[in-house]
Amino acid sequence: MDLIRWAKVLISCCLLLVLASCHTDNTLQGFDYNFLNLTDKPINIRIYTTLNDYTNHTHVFMQGRINTKQYYYIPVGKFVVGSTYYVDWYSDDYLYNNWYWSNITLRNAFSPSEADYEFLINTVEWPDPSRRIWMKDSLLQTIWIANDAYNYSGGVYSSIWAGLPWTLQNVSLTLNRDFSAHLKLINSSSQTIDSVLTYKANFDSVQKLSVVSLYNTMDSLVGTVTGNFNASGNNFSGPDNLALAYIKTMGYYQLVRQ
Repeated sequence: MDLIRWAKVLISCCLLLVLASCHTDNTLQGFDYNFLNLTDKPINIRIYTTLNDYTNHTHVFMQGRINTKQYYYIPVGKFVVGSTYYVDWYSDDYLYNNWYWSNITLRNAFSPSEADYEFLINTVEWPDPSRRIWMKDSLLQTIWIANDAYNYSGGVYSSIWAGLPWTLQNVSLTLNRDFSAHLKLINSSSQTIDSVLTYKANFDSVQKLSVVSLYNTMDSLVGTVTGNFNASGNNFSGPDNLALAYIKTMGYYQLVRQ
């Protein structure tokens, strides 16, 4: 009887093991998910499980560093089936990164599966200083304050700051990592007007300039902001904390990053 009883126990245990092996969980099975660095610089990588965490640099799910022309391997079992993940990647000098408004060759979201297990990290042929200027490397936002205003004629910017009333001198621009912006002005009644905008940061590879285009809720162009402004030289060879803003309703302003 004891032998029969132990045989039944053994059979029951085997059945439980079989059932457990047949049970499917919500993680992927199969190959590693690979991040391939195709650039000529080491790349830092941070992965997030939500777009909000990606935008705010919170709750990093996974992070690593990829040498030039090398892979970063992650077992697919680390990912949940059907979920979308968000990746932030950048070189140490932030001249290579995926912080773009629109560029179909670059991705910041992926949904790993057995059919798609590679994420290519590539970039344009020239370094882009936009993130270093407008987001100051890894910041979530930058605030720009007006400290001069100009009349523009014949290729020359002439200061008119001293002749402006304080209401027209009180201008600030906040740029957020998620491409939202706030343009704050003072009206004639000394009230603060906060215009909620969106923006696109694009790099002109010919002129070597990074330009922010500001848009209102109707997707109409409100103005532009060009980095590296040099007022004394009337050109754009200055430091990255100075920019020239052209606001359609107000004219030209020099902005300094706080």
